[in-house]
Amino acid sequence: MYLDGCLLVLIAIAVYTDLRYRRISNLIIGGGLLIAFSGHYYTQGITGLAFGLKGLGVGLALLLVPFLLGGMGAGDVKLLGVIGAFKGSSFSVSVFLWMALWGGAMAIVLLLIKGQLVATIQRLGRGLLLAGMGAGSFGDVVSRKEFSIYYPYALAIALGVLTSYFKGW
Repeated sequence: MYLDGCLLVLIAIAVYTDLRYRRISNLIIGGGLLIAFSGHYYTQGITGLAFGLKGLGVGLALLLVPFLLGGMGAGDVKLLGVIGAFKGSSFSVSVFLWMALWGGAMAIVLLLIKGQLVATIQRLGRGLLLAGMGAGSFGDVVSRKEFSIYYPYALAIALGVLTSYFKGW
């Protein structure tokens, strides 16, 4: 229960800093890892430490590809790793799935607000069609510059954490 409270406080701080400064500090990440690993080690010894390390690895791995493709910041990747260190690998998978749904919903709302939803859907459809016809890969056909709506993703991650706590996957 102690670790759950610490995780929720850490997530709240990460959301605040991401919304305010568009960054999640390594101090938050490092402090979270220290609390998670020491808490697991104190309660379960080496087994707890292994649990946290496995969760960290899975959390990092889940967002590595989106990060490498430029769709996510390093702080977001590390934040999901910290969540895995606190709650384990299966919880980080649940958070990943829920945050993808929340993040997609947030993106749709932002595209609606900015009046870009229809144009974005048309670009995606055109890119899929041309890529399917052999005119190049989807990434070649649709430039990244066209996807210019960025938003702090820690909020979607936090909603994924809360949904995973109360609903699970």
